[in-house]
Amino acid sequence: MELKTYLQILLKKWWIVLPALLTTFTATIVFTFTQSPTYASMATYVVRPNASFGDMKSFANGLDMLSRRTEIATTYAEVASSRLIKREAAEELGLSNEQRQSLSVSTQLLAGTNVIMVTVEGGDPEIVRDFANAVGAQTIAYVQELYETYDLKPLDQASLPGSPVKPDKALNLSLGAVIGLVLGAGLAFVSEYLQAPLERVTNFGILDDETGVYNKRYLAQRLREEMSRAKRNQYPLSLAVMNVDQLGAMSTSFPTQARGEILRKVAVLLRQYIREEDVMARLNGTTFAFLFPDVQGESARAIVEKLQTRIAWTPFEVEKSGLKLNLSSAAGLVDYHYNGTGQEEFLALADRALQQAEAAGYGKVFLLSDDDAGH
Repeated sequence: MELKTYLQILLKKWWIVLPALLTTFTATIVFTFTQSPTYASMATYVVRPNASFGDMKSFANGLDMLSRRTEIATTYAEVASSRLIKREAAEELGLSNEQRQSLSVSTQLLAGTNVIMVTVEGGDPEIVRDFANAVGAQTIAYVQELYETYDLKPLDQASLPGSPVKPDKALNLSLGAVIGLVLGAGLAFVSEYLQAPLERVTNFGILDDETGVYNKRYLAQRLREEMSRAKRNQYPLSLAVMNVDQLGAMSTSFPTQARGEILRKVAVLLRQYIREEDVMARLNGTTFAFLFPDVQGESARAIVEKLQTRIAWTPFEVEKSGLKLNLSSAAGLVDYHYNGTGQEEFLALADRALQQAEAAGYGKVFLLSDDDAGH
């Protein structure tokens, strides 16, 4: 469907889109504003050589070694996030077990540097700040004896956070609006599809619902293509139209369901005896059309006569009633002569040939001659 069609559906189904949008957006507001705020505070520390390196040259060598041995700074970062350090920091601040459990600590070694970032998240901004600084102090005290030649020094102390990092109200509300709009649009499209008449849905296909063969719309498309190809390459092409309902028996005395069952069985039978490149389509009622590329004249007549013979020799049974029906058919056949005949005219000539065959009696194939076609 085009964009215009989608917009028309949304406008038509506004009574579905709007409630879905409002419901989702309201649920997002409630969820966002009932969440407890989470604050975050970060302290930074640097790993550097200590005074044991003496002169500047030794100090520079120490820095070079530190840059190549990243496991030193990584070890300090892991220590800062350990349970031991968190427990000691909580005891230093006199925090209860519940307060300690509500705090989370994460550490990160800044890529390409020896800087360690310690971030603490929790519900109380003052406790978050103090705990970040306490974790840093406990880490410094613990690692003093890990590497005698390196120290962990504070760069920036954690500060009091001014606003929570969670929930992100603007982001949540934006997502709620988008999700609500998408949900509403989806429900609108589903509703439009389910309410569409069966004919409107099936018209997009190329098969006849009752028989399973191609429909008239697809035949028209293939007829146009094959006529163009035959004219361009001077290839043979013929079209046959066959009525399989002798004297209108199925139209007058058969219920619709039984008639459809027999027509399906006729279609299955006939498809077995045509080539893969041939096209079989249902025109209307009990009338079928056959398009034979690269076949003309008597060769096409022989194919159609073979199909008629198969129909005549096959009793068609209605499953539920057990009723069997023997059918006879009449068929009209016309060749394409590249003489400017259009698609509709070509089909009309085949129908005229069918009328001639029905007038001569069922079981006949009437091949329309050039003289007949010219009248």
